[in-house]
Amino acid sequence: MKSTSGIIGYFFPLSVKPKNQTELKISSKLPCDCTVEVLRVICADIDPNGPGEKYEKVSWFKKQKIKVKNQHINLGSFAIIDPAPDIVDNKIIKLQLSVFPTMRKKTSQVIFHWGQFKILINNQNKLCVVKESDEILIFSKIKLREWLYLELEINLREKQISLFSKYLSPFSNIDEGIVNKIKINDLSFPRKSEPIIFAAARNNHSEKIKTEFHFNGKIDSPKIINENKKIISYWDFSEGITSNKIFDKGTQVTNGILHNVPMRAATGIKWDGSCHSWLQDKKHYTAIHFHEDDITDCMWETNIILDVPAYAKSGYYIARLANKTVQSDVPFFISVDETVHKSDILFIAPTATYLSYSNTHVKFDSHNTENLFEAPIALSEDELYLNKHRELGLSHYDTHADGSGVVYVSEKRPILNMRPGLYTFNYINDTHIIKWLELKKFDYDLTTDYELHNLGTKLLKNYKIIITASHPEYYSTEMWNAIYEFQNNGGRHLYLGGNGFYWKIAYSKNFPGVIENRRGASGVRTWEGEPGEHHLSFNGELGGLWRTNGRAPQTLVGIGFSATYFLKSTYFQKLNIKETTELNFIFEGVSEDTFGNFGFRGGGCVGLEIDRFEHNLGSPKNTVLLATSVGIGSAGLLTGEEFITTTRALDGSQHAHVRADMVIFSTSSGGAVWSTGSIAWATSLLWNNCENDVSKITENVINRFLKPEKIHLIDTV
Repeated sequence: MKSTSGIIGYFFPLSVKPKNQTELKISSKLPCDCTVEVLRVICADIDPNGPGEKYEKVSWFKKQKIKVKNQHINLGSFAIIDPAPDIVDNKIIKLQLSVFPTMRKKTSQVIFHWGQFKILINNQNKLCVVKESDEILIFSKIKLREWLYLELEINLREKQISLFSKYLSPFSNIDEGIVNKIKINDLSFPRKSEPIIFAAARNNHSEKIKTEFHFNGKIDSPKIINENKKIISYWDFSEGITSNKIFDKGTQVTNGILHNVPMRAATGIKWDGSCHSWLQDKKHYTAIHFHEDDITDCMWETNIILDVPAYAKSGYYIARLANKTVQSDVPFFISVDETVHKSDILFIAPTATYLSYSNTHVKFDSHNTENLFEAPIALSEDELYLNKHRELGLSHYDTHADGSGVVYVSEKRPILNMRPGLYTFNYINDTHIIKWLELKKFDYDLTTDYELHNLGTKLLKNYKIIITASHPEYYSTEMWNAIYEFQNNGGRHLYLGGNGFYWKIAYSKNFPGVIENRRGASGVRTWEGEPGEHHLSFNGELGGLWRTNGRAPQTLVGIGFSATYFLKSTYFQKLNIKETTELNFIFEGVSEDTFGNFGFRGGGCVGLEIDRFEHNLGSPKNTVLLATSVGIGSAGLLTGEEFITTTRALDGSQHAHVRADMVIFSTSSGGAVWSTGSIAWATSLLWNNCENDVSKITENVINRFLKPEKIHLIDTV
């Protein structure tokens, strides 16, 4: 069997429109040759017992052979000031800053590096000042997660270096502080041409920045002052929070750049719990949280520039990289040109969800994975490779090495669980819908979350129907608003999944290819954000669940996340809707009262993650409950936001909220929404070559939604 990880790569941008370009960047373990072929993905499920993988060769890209090499990844976030301040006219300078260490390590962690000088935490967890490679001042062991004020003085007049340190609290002084001094005869200041690095050390002087010994923790308000207490530089981290820049308020104005997007909108030394948004009072948010494993841009060289012709069909695509020992797929998407109307149906690929799960390590790092599946974990080559090669970055489900949650993820790196393979969640499940649309010969266009965020209703307005996929979990405000407006302007929406519209995210023009997610204090989550740090740095909005932001998924699609159900899958029971004759089309040709007792994920159409109807959470008053799940039992686990007090009655055999509901409702101007309430619905469509009730019901709804006649449902409460 060929390796899937011997050669890896990524496209940027991930989503490209016809008549535009995207760049393919490739790296291999050893220099080698490989062929590159572009394929449209119709079904990416490689399971021999599955619905059958299928790809289509494109005529507009000729298969070619190229040479590839290993490309370096500079892992870890840091700040660089280049050029540095000019201090040659001074005799004494002081560097002042506060730090909040979050991790002990067996290697050094550099807080500050300028020329021959470093302030670091050494491999014995002691605070040190280093000149060249010598530890000239050594303090006692540092305390984790406590603010420590530092003042490094370089005194040419006395030929002396000193470091003052003092633990601080926004509530009271913790100690009086200590100072260590040392005489050095050949003392000199760093030069302006030598960049200042915060949170790492520079390990060479090549044009391409390489860093090492990254610091894990927060840094707050660095300043450089002279003997007359004149501020030469003051980098105020509370300024420019939405950008990758750090701004100098000193006399020389030596601004800096952040690499690999360390966490901004981080609480600083002055945060005292009285403020919870950086927009409310920036003086509480003067810190940046750096991590040794931040990565938002591999910065690889481009191997192929891909020109997408005007006639290219929108869809899921891969570049297949192959040689005698390797077959590795690199995903990208061609999104429809919104100015060219091609069909009445638009499928929205949930790329924000794919990115949030990208390169997840939960099988290795989370104690809860086997509990959810109630089975031993199977590991693929890709997952084993990701566990060994953490330089490829983390997902929103992971925590950094210091235990803090991952808030930024990026498409500018290889993503090994967003392609054909054994990781069936999300991407592969959604291609079941693509193959079903193809087999049923529905004419459709495809776009991505990125385009939806940027274009909003301008993208959607020409379509009769939009289809959201099996798990559109992550949504920005712009995306949510666009769907809502489309529905209320007469558009029809098929939501073919579960646990959708759940987490609130943000994009930023300052960070192309990056999305931000802040886990709040509710919801199914593998980590919880720190107090005071729940507001998104990209736009200042409160993060967390859409439900806790006042927009439960029920307000958009009639149903919302209720339970996980990973052990197996079950089926639906029809409810009595005979009095609503306008809805007879839904179950036309479906003779049985139960349906969906089959599928490629757990043997049923109700499974994985499921949603329920609830007027009190915003399900529209005219929502009709079409079907509900049966037979879930104790394997169904209620989601955390659905209960307040822990009891023994929280599983599907005892709690009424552990269920999936299928609903339909109408909106103003002739719009309508049909929601299936289950991720596993999508993976039942192709069962028995589409000759099944799940397929029939979905086809019925699409055919009716394509007709111009209004669907008018009266309020039920």
